[in-house]
Amino acid sequence: MRRSFHFLFFLLFPLLISAQLDWVANHPGTITYTLDLANVQQHELRITADFPAVGPGIFKVKMPQSSPGRYAQHNFAKNVYDLKAFTADGRELKVYQEAIAEWAVAGHDGAVKLEYTLFANGGDGTYSGIDDRKLHLNMPASFLYGEVLNDRPVMLTIKDGQRPDWTVASQLVDLGNRRFAAPNYYYFFDSPTMVGDIMRGDFVLKNPNGKEQTIELAMIHEGTREEFEDYLKWTEDVVVAQQKVFGELPAYDYGKYTFLCAYNPWIGGDGMEHRNSTVCSSSGSLADYASRLIGTVSHEFFHCWNVERIRPASLEPFEFDHANMSGELWFAEGFTSYYDDLSLVRAGILSPEEYAQSLAGQLNYVLLSPGRDHRNPIEMSQQAPFVDAATANDPNNFGNTFVSYYPYGSTIALALDLTLRERGHSLDEVMQLIWQQYGKTEIPYHVRDLQLALGKVTGDQEWAKRWFAKHIYGSELPDIGALLDNYGFILTASEPDSVGFHQLRLQEVDETLTVRGAIAENNPLYQAGLDQGSKITELNGVAISSRADWDAAVKGLSIGQTCTISFTQLGEEKTGRFVASASPTLQMTLTGGKIKNKMKKQREAWLWVR
Repeated sequence: MRRSFHFLFFLLFPLLISAQLDWVANHPGTITYTLDLANVQQHELRITADFPAVGPGIFKVKMPQSSPGRYAQHNFAKNVYDLKAFTADGRELKVYQEAIAEWAVAGHDGAVKLEYTLFANGGDGTYSGIDDRKLHLNMPASFLYGEVLNDRPVMLTIKDGQRPDWTVASQLVDLGNRRFAAPNYYYFFDSPTMVGDIMRGDFVLKNPNGKEQTIELAMIHEGTREEFEDYLKWTEDVVVAQQKVFGELPAYDYGKYTFLCAYNPWIGGDGMEHRNSTVCSSSGSLADYASRLIGTVSHEFFHCWNVERIRPASLEPFEFDHANMSGELWFAEGFTSYYDDLSLVRAGILSPEEYAQSLAGQLNYVLLSPGRDHRNPIEMSQQAPFVDAATANDPNNFGNTFVSYYPYGSTIALALDLTLRERGHSLDEVMQLIWQQYGKTEIPYHVRDLQLALGKVTGDQEWAKRWFAKHIYGSELPDIGALLDNYGFILTASEPDSVGFHQLRLQEVDETLTVRGAIAENNPLYQAGLDQGSKITELNGVAISSRADWDAAVKGLSIGQTCTISFTQLGEEKTGRFVASASPTLQMTLTGGKIKNKMKKQREAWLWVR
């Protein structure tokens, strides 16, 4: 299923829908999925898929193994069973499973009807959830597709008379009578759908050209309408703040963008962007967690520019039967992560003090991680198939070799934004240029295109080339503390006079103190030879049998002191040596009181706060 095949169809389909709503329903090649909700209380959905024109020969159907917005491969086929195939007149056909997610049907008469059961009880941004309260459908986790039928219209319908009180929310086009349409498989699989007792609200914004765009909030939650309305207002504030960054909203294919929010105990926490919608889910409630949940709304909405339309070439065409590898996620996800909290500050939802605390957590992770000694941002991005909700049985060394491209890219964006502001520009300008050149035109970009855009904004291509060489093709980071000083954000060591052991996790069981996780390469105990599972017995001659013993012994150490540590590892008694060093943990504070006028203006220009 290749997205590029359907660009003209994307342009024409809205016109066809507005001219005749039943066009898809009446098209002779329309693929129709009918949902039978009879057993949803047992998390089962019986699905009928009608393929009216499959052509001669063997007809193959597949279950997707990759999902838009995810970068790892998934085995969705494990929850498909009782698969049967029939001809148009009801004659049953033999189904042959040829691979873990592929079936073949022979002997048909040019049309095939499939029936299968889908089990789903894990709804979030990737997986589907089916129960007595709702359908939370991520399409790749739910629907088989017909091979070589990429360009056929697709229709989703619910069996007559079932759950009449349930409504539907989706970026699919509503044809009425509980029928919903997509122009092709790519759009269909990119269209998560919620069915249930949905609370709704919307607002309308105008672009500079005067065209109106509707932003809809559709939510399944256990809270009140008042809580919903407050959250809707926050959502509007975030959308408006991000619209200002780019100067306009994207031209949504059908004039509407939908937030599909599920906040209740029966859903998994996640956020997942799509072309004209996003899923934001959490087991937390608006009453208790609205100020945290809105961060996901902010992140996912920024994606409707950055990654949905400003799209790396490495994700095109998006493949549904395996994962795409991308080296641009430091930008696609990381720069989006920078703008999610920044947008909350600019929208007045997050205070500068709260923003400072958020930055402190991010910088502690990125600046203190040894992973940057092993991979640059591009190489970190290429690890996504192994870390983005991927699973494995064997251990890894990611604690020492990997830094998530989300906070890593966000830190690069922060550094670049503050550096550009010293040069009389801003990251907003770079994003606007990239939007105009690659987003509105939907021309996929490469890393060099981003470098050239930076050079064009600054008027200095050589500087942009050097900046990318250091910070993107290399893993060096600018002096972020010095950059933040100009805005009254003071980054300092939180315990500069105390000995510390970075990322050390200890577990006390039966008077034995054991190292729980891998030892970070920049932890002094790494050089002493300790590893996960090591049982510490002495520190500088002091017997250790508890966490209290350890803490007391560490307090007696001095920075720069050479120390000995005894431990049992793999059944053998060992002794190592290390040099005690200061705790590397960072803290962020804001300059208090009345700040200088220049600093005040700089902070206002960056955060849009007075």
